Amino acid sequence: MMKLKNTITKFLTILLIFELFIDILKLVIPAQIQYLEFSYVFTIVRAIFFILLLKGLYKHKIKFGFILLIVLLFPIFIQIIQIILGNIFIHFCPQIPTESNNQGLTGLLNEMQNNICSYPTQFDFFPYIEFPIFCLKQIFSNKEYSYFIGLLFSPYIFYFFLFFRFCLFMLFKENDRNPLLSFIPILNDITVLKICKMPFTWIFILLIPFVRLFGLYKINNRLCEIKGINNSNAIWMTLLRPIFYGKLIFK
Repeated sequence: MMKLKNTITKFLTILLIFELFIDILKLVIPAQIQYLEFSYVFTIVRAIFFILLLKGLYKHKIKFGFILLIVLLFPIFIQIIQIILGNIFIHFCPQIPTESNNQGLTGLLNEMQNNICSYPTQFDFFPYIEFPIFCLKQIFSNKEYSYFIGLLFSPYIFYFFLFFRFCLFMLFKENDRNPLLSFIPILNDITVLKICKMPFTWIFILLIPFVRLFGLYKINNRLCEIKGINNSNAIWMTLLRPIFYGKLIFK
């Protein structure tokens, strides 16, 4: 239990330092950093932290229910940290820009202070609910497929996707398969079939929309038997794979 607390404390400390670092950069080069945020660089860094946290919790054989709670709260916790730091840093960033004609270092410092910094000061549900719905509407109604990227980076979709890939990665590793295959479409399905000792021809079933669900159910039922968990989980592992594949890895 003490090692688990140390793992979580270490992770929270690193995450807090990272978010603090971002806010400090906003004070120094706000325009550049705001542009950088839209490039999802910081999201990718947070994703790395998230994977490292899952890896640490995996070593402690944490229960699935606790892991699921961690995944659900992770993006919310990040926003809470940003709000706390935002309310602190907002006092250091003027909201009304002023013009400066100073040259040299003085002019540079004034220019940096005159930029408007955007620090979150209140909780925003838009990324969690409204934004994914908006992206789906743009994709299916307006045929704007570029919104697939925005949909992928929606907090819950993004982190549950990472969670699913992590679980698949560890499943392959536990069964002496190349874990990197978990990131390659079709090859990861073939590898799962090998783990389940099912015929290779099942891969063709997995390539057919809707019919694929039947094949996945049979596979997941077999995985439940291999891992010694209740077969009733197979239906949830089929319908909500990114969530319930954690049952195969965590207790």
